[in-house]
Amino acid sequence: MRKKLIRVAAVIALLLVPFGVHLLYVRLTALPVEVTVATGPRDGRYREFGKALKAELLRRNPGMTVTLKETDGSLENLQLLQSADVDFALYQTDTESILHGGPTAEHDEIAFVSNAYSEVVHFIVRSDSGINSPSDLRGSKVAIGQPKSGDYATSRVLLEHFGLNEKDVEVRRFDYLEIENGLQNGSLDAAFITAGIRAPVFERLLVDRKCRLLEIPHADVLAVRRLAVSPHVIPAGLYRSHAPTVPQQDIPTVTLRAQLLTRSETPDGLVREVTDIVLSKRFEKQQGLTELFSGGHDFARDKPEFTPHPATADVFDPHLRPLLDTEFVEATEGIRSFVVSFFIAGFLVLRWYWRYRIRGKEHRLDQYIRAMLEIERKQLDLDQYDGSSDLEPLQTLLDELTGLRQEALAELTAHELNEDRGADSFLEMAHALSDKINAKISRQRLDKRFEELAEVLGNERQAESD
Repeated sequence: MRKKLIRVAAVIALLLVPFGVHLLYVRLTALPVEVTVATGPRDGRYREFGKALKAELLRRNPGMTVTLKETDGSLENLQLLQSADVDFALYQTDTESILHGGPTAEHDEIAFVSNAYSEVVHFIVRSDSGINSPSDLRGSKVAIGQPKSGDYATSRVLLEHFGLNEKDVEVRRFDYLEIENGLQNGSLDAAFITAGIRAPVFERLLVDRKCRLLEIPHADVLAVRRLAVSPHVIPAGLYRSHAPTVPQQDIPTVTLRAQLLTRSETPDGLVREVTDIVLSKRFEKQQGLTELFSGGHDFARDKPEFTPHPATADVFDPHLRPLLDTEFVEATEGIRSFVVSFFIAGFLVLRWYWRYRIRGKEHRLDQYIRAMLEIERKQLDLDQYDGSSDLEPLQTLLDELTGLRQEALAELTAHELNEDRGADSFLEMAHALSDKINAKISRQRLDKRFEELAEVLGNERQAESD
């Protein structure tokens, strides 16, 4: 009964294993409950992108809490990622390199997710400022962005490209709202704004014609000098297509990529979810991400400044995705080692117990063999002389041998009877000894019968002679 209960418990445990593994897998790969995204200043494209990403995350995961953190821009976003204060952030390529005056430092804790869009450099001047070219900027009041922003990084590059520096202009470190107010009230002459073309600040500044766009001279040369920069043209009529169009003609300028970054330790499931959102046609259409929509994965993966997060490959190359989630494999490595060790130990214990039982059965078989040899020795002393009558002791030995054989057969399993050479030898010996005793019994019975017949014949002859 106990063995039966153990077997039932083992079967139930095996049946429950898949359910347990599934629950463990779901628990370990579940998305975080809280997610924080660093965006950018008010009225900037980063802010709009972050709002759309938040809305889509909440639509797909109703129980999630998504917080948008307003920042000064790219460098602050990068620092927030480094300090693990946010999970995702938008970053303008080359910002750290420009502001720190050297190549981008190695950041093992930062990982690339996807390019989002190209940030277009807008050289905006007040219409009545008298500024018609970069050389007219000397002595002017120019907004060059917040100290930790991509706008500031781009402004430094532009001033250097124009043959100027910050001392040649009256620097104003304004955010977008302050830039808008300054250009409207005349307290600001010009501004360098680097943002996506759909940033709300551009339409408000340019549509009423109080401000105008100037070109970046020799934009292609600037693109050659800095690998992160690409030449670009703002098409005529982009911000107002009907007369009077804004701008009135094509404006040569440059762009830099806005990249979505995360931390290297961000859970794979969350990174896959966010990457899938950014690359979804629904999101691209909603946000007007033309380059992503037309360029697809090629644009999304082009020129990453940081090492791509491993989970992004599951979206970019889904056919290469492993069967099991890598985080699940890593998280359960200790459990798997324990389970494997447990099964190995269990196997060794069972093998030892099985051998122990075999040794016990072999010891019992030895006893049967010794008892059978004793029966054989006893039968040697019987039926050795003519005229002896050993039927009764021979029958007793045959009964003992039969009982011994039945006891052994009840003790041995069918597998042991087929595979164990000791059991096979015992049965052969018992069969041979049984034949020998039966032969002696048969001979003694025949001898006794002959004696009885001889006695009857002798009596008959005696009667005839009388």
